[in-house]
Amino acid sequence: MHNPLSILQVTVLDGLIQAGHVYFVRQSYFRGMKPGAKESLLISHYRSAAEATAHYDAILTDQRRYIYDISNAADKEKLYHAATQPEGYAVYIALLKDKKWKPGPMLTAAVRRFVRVHASRSQEGRTDVSIRLFIRFGELFLTLKQHKQEEQNIPLSEIEKT
Repeated sequence: MHNPLSILQVTVLDGLIQAGHVYFVRQSYFRGMKPGAKESLLISHYRSAAEATAHYDAILTDQRRYIYDISNAADKEKLYHAATQPEGYAVYIALLKDKKWKPGPMLTAAVRRFVRVHASRSQEGRTDVSIRLFIRFGELFLTLKQHKQEEQNIPLSEIEKT
């Protein structure tokens, strides 16, 4: 599984808080599992309670979901503890590792297979496609745009299945 997200660090958390992020949504993040870790989590950052609540409500079935509100001292302390990478956990932040994301060779091949399988008749045989990555409610998506076609937003997990 492709994992382009960064590990949460105290310095990153400090920067996000200084930039006005007050709410942080925690969820399971299977894509980030490492050998020896018992659990992998993803933290997403928000400036408004409405945005954080929308994310929280979108992941109803995740037993690890939680909203940290840093105006609550206990929540802030727990969030900073998560940023220390407690033993047995891999905690990620919804930020890319690299400033400019590029798909690697394996992911590029998976996108080409996906495009071949799902291409319209007019686009059969064409595998040239522009690819952008984005995150929505903790899920990774690729925006694919094939020659003169509309953009498609596809969950990365769907592309990896192809």
